[in-house]
Amino acid sequence: MSVARRLLFAWFIAALAAGYAQIADAKVPGRSVEPVRQIELSEEKITHYLAARPAFDEILAKAAAVPEPRYMRLLNETARKNGFADYADYESVAINVVWILTGIDPLSKKYVGVQTVTKQEAAILLSDKALSPRDHRSRFDTLHAQMLTAAPTKFAANIALVTKYYDKLFTLDASKN
Repeated sequence: MSVARRLLFAWFIAALAAGYAQIADAKVPGRSVEPVRQIELSEEKITHYLAARPAFDEILAKAAAVPEPRYMRLLNETARKNGFADYADYESVAINVVWILTGIDPLSKKYVGVQTVTKQEAAILLSDKALSPRDHRSRFDTLHAQMLTAAPTKFAANIALVTKYYDKLFTLDASKN
């Protein structure tokens, strides 16, 4: 793998890291890593997700300063304004979108599977001598959680939809970093 390809790949993984943290967190005491609950996505759900994501990112960035009941009410109101039943509905779509994105090779923009991409990420991480041992451990924990949750995609149409909107979804994630 060329240096340019590794850098692009590493940048892509960093862009998805924040979104993937919602899927699995192996470091939370008492919480087991569970496979993603896959749902069938639709074009409408993807476009609602794209429209709502900036609003949710803004709310979640302020969440620490907002009391819990108000915070959940605001998330649910925002979800309803953007075509979702509630915040849990939005979150389910978000997790499934990020799950499919995690299995897309950023260079070819083709779905190759979460395990394949995760193995490529691990190889890149092993060769990265610039990271501190703590950062290496943290990233390996995330990769480990990805491998534990990797399951075959139940809905092949989800891959086609996320791939269709790949550039928009990637731009949305990349703009956060």
